[in-house]
Amino acid sequence: MEKYQNIIYMLKNIFVVDLGFPEDMAISLYKESLQSSGKLGDMKQELREAFSDKDVSWKEMLLNDDYEVLDFDTEEEAKEFVERVLWEPITNSKPEFK
Repeated sequence: MEKYQNIIYMLKNIFVVDLGFPEDMAISLYKESLQSSGKLGDMKQELREAFSDKDVSWKEMLLNDDYEVLDFDTEEEAKEFVERVLWEPITNSKPEFK
């Protein structure tokens, strides 16, 4: 997971349960952060790579020893959450790489 630093950073600093932001507010902060930091293109590319990476554990990406976003029962549910909160808000589309 070390290679997905932008994804981890956003999950850990915006979507983490400790902050308690409502999902719509967290998504707005996420989009603003990407725009102001100039990392929008980097995030899109990183998400494309991560969604294609069969070794990524989306459950672990969302719940681990460092931070907790949400605890999902399945990898598919965790991946769908990431698609909804990280991919769709910056692309206005569903991922084409399933």
